[in-house]
Amino acid sequence: MTSANTKDGLLSTDVGKNAAPPEPEMTWTGVGLAIIGWLLYALLYTFFIARQQPASPFVRILAGQVVYSVILGVYSVPIWWITVREMNRLHWGWSLCVHLILGPLPAATTEVAANYQWILFGNLTIYAIQFAIYHLVRNVQRLRYRERQATALMARAREQRLAALKAQVNPHFLFNTLNSISATLRRNPEQAREMIAKLSDMMRYALEGSERDLVPLREELNFTRRYLDLEQHRFSDRLEVEVDVQADEEALDTPVPPMVQQPLVENALRHGIAPKKEGGTVAVRIHTENNRVYVHVEDTGVGPGDDDPLSALENGTGLANTSTRLEHTYGPEAALRTAENEPTGFAVWFSIPRNGCPDA
Repeated sequence: MTSANTKDGLLSTDVGKNAAPPEPEMTWTGVGLAIIGWLLYALLYTFFIARQQPASPFVRILAGQVVYSVILGVYSVPIWWITVREMNRLHWGWSLCVHLILGPLPAATTEVAANYQWILFGNLTIYAIQFAIYHLVRNVQRLRYRERQATALMARAREQRLAALKAQVNPHFLFNTLNSISATLRRNPEQAREMIAKLSDMMRYALEGSERDLVPLREELNFTRRYLDLEQHRFSDRLEVEVDVQADEEALDTPVPPMVQQPLVENALRHGIAPKKEGGTVAVRIHTENNRVYVHVEDTGVGPGDDDPLSALENGTGLANTSTRLEHTYGPEAALRTAENEPTGFAVWFSIPRNGCPDA
C-alpha cells in the first residue's frame, strides 16, 4: 500500500480558510515502501514459525508467508481506497466503523487451531498497525499542508503590508516642488526648466522604485540630493544643505528599500526647518562602522517637541512607516533611531549590514 500524497506547491485558490489538501494518491514510493513492509512481515513470521516447527523446510515456510503477505497486501488496497481516500474528508469515526467491519476478514482466513491462535491475533495487530500508519501519515500531511497555508498567508500579508507601506510614503515634496516651479517660471525660466528636469528624474526613479524591492544606496543618495536641491528653491536662503559621504563605492552599493531616505529628509524640513523663522541646516551623513552602513539625517530646526514623529505608529506614515520597512527588510537592528540634535534640532538615523543581508 502507499501513503497519501500531497503536492508540494500551493495554488493561490487553495490559500483560504476552508482549503483542504488534495486527495491522497498512490505513488511509486508508497507502493515500494508497502512492499518492503510486507516482505519484512513475511520474513519475521517465517522465523517465528520456523522456531515452532524446526522440522519444516525454511524455504517452504518463507514461500508460504510471502504468498500470504501478498494476499493481505492486495486485500488492503480496496480498504485503503475506501477508508483513506474516499472517506478522506469524513469524520474519523466513520472510518473506524468501516475498519471494525473489514478488519477481521483477513484475520478470519487463517486456520484457527490451538497453536495458530497467536497468528490470528498477529494478523489483527498487523492490520491495526498498517492502517494506523496510513492515517497517521495522512494527518501529518494535513498538518504540513495547513502550515504551508499559514506560511503562504503570512507571506501574502507581509507583501501586501510592504506594498502598502511603500505606497504610503508622503508625496508632499511633489506638491511643494510644483508650487516652487510655478513661482520660478516667470522670473527665471531657465531655472524652472532645470527644476522640471530634476523633478522628472525624481518621478522616474520613484516609479521605477515601486517595481523594485531594493535599490543601491547610491541611487537613494542621488534622489535625496535632487530632492534637497528642489527644496532649496522653495526655502531660498532659509535652508542650507550638507551632504557628507564617508563610505567607499562598495558600501554605496548596499541595497536599501526604495524611497527610504526621502521621508527622513522631508521630516527634517517639515517639522524642523519650516516652523523656524530663520530656517536652518539639513545634513545627510553616510559612513561605515563595524561592517554596517550608517545613514544619518540631522537638522538644526525647532526640534522634536512633544510629538516625536517616530512615535506616531498608528498613522502608518512618515518615519514610523520607514522604520517598519527597514525592520521588515533587515530585522529590528535596522529600525530608526532618533535623538535631539545639539545644540538644536532633530536627528534620525539607521544602520544596515554592509552587504545588505539581514543579521543572523
